[in-house]
Amino acid sequence: MKKILNTIAVVLTVAAAASCDMFKLDNFDGPNAQIAGKLLDAETGDLIGIEATYSSEIDWANVDWSTWTFPTITVSKGAIIVNELGWKDKEGNEVYDDQRWYIRFDGRYRNNLIFAGDYRYFMRELPCYEPEDNTFTARKGSNNVDLRTIPFCRVGTPEFDYDAVAKKLRVTVAVTLGDATKANEIQNILFCGNTQLFVGGNYFNLVNYDQNPAARKTQGYTFDMTTYSLVTTPAAQPGEEVTLEIDCDPNGPNKELFKYNQDRYFRIAAQAGGNGYNGNSLYNFSAIYKANNDFSKIEEYKWSE
Repeated sequence: MKKILNTIAVVLTVAAAASCDMFKLDNFDGPNAQIAGKLLDAETGDLIGIEATYSSEIDWANVDWSTWTFPTITVSKGAIIVNELGWKDKEGNEVYDDQRWYIRFDGRYRNNLIFAGDYRYFMRELPCYEPEDNTFTARKGSNNVDLRTIPFCRVGTPEFDYDAVAKKLRVTVAVTLGDATKANEIQNILFCGNTQLFVGGNYFNLVNYDQNPAARKTQGYTFDMTTYSLVTTPAAQPGEEVTLEIDCDPNGPNKELFKYNQDRYFRIAAQAGGNGYNGNSLYNFSAIYKANNDFSKIEEYKWSE
């Protein structure tokens, strides 16, 4: 009997030890660094505003060609693609995992859960060129890292004018190229608006009617299965002032933007391309401007830090 009890005791001891190991935490530390900074124009020092949103795209890696099944994934736009360096597989090959760090509409970013280490970043989802030096080091604790690059194009300071009789809000603006040896054509310019301060070109934009008189094209959108544009291509020559206008009639084509008495937000979007650059048709932007209900006051919206 004593032998049986001793055997049971040994078994229970081993089981208890194994059980403790099962619930033992791993020896990896959690994130030990935070990072924040700005996406800046390397030549002017200005923030590079972006269009931040999500889109649904085909998950090509998991397409089932035997049944022609095309699963979709949600892809973030308006993010820098970041790889943490220094990781290797068991064969000693470098291993990279894409991280998406979101960038705010005005060009600022923050990530409070990263690891100290060396990083490489890519601009392929942003309206700017990738700099030659695209690495940085994050140390333990807080880090401030500004990412300096050249935008595809630069939207100048817009000048607004409201015609109360015609119920038209007009803006005059000039767009210049970031690097004329790369994307060398201004392909589109949009006058965008929203009832909220988030304003984009393809998203968060309630403007359904937009005219650029300098483009000498039929008013409003054109749609012929291949073209969905508001202005001609090129929309303007670099540095050329163009005037765009929005119909502000509350019963007109932009009624979702003007049917209520409220503040509204506006932004100019410009698209540059050519020479194989900006294949994703991304927009560069002006600052966001806030207009009161009667347009007597239109001023730049100042984001908090």
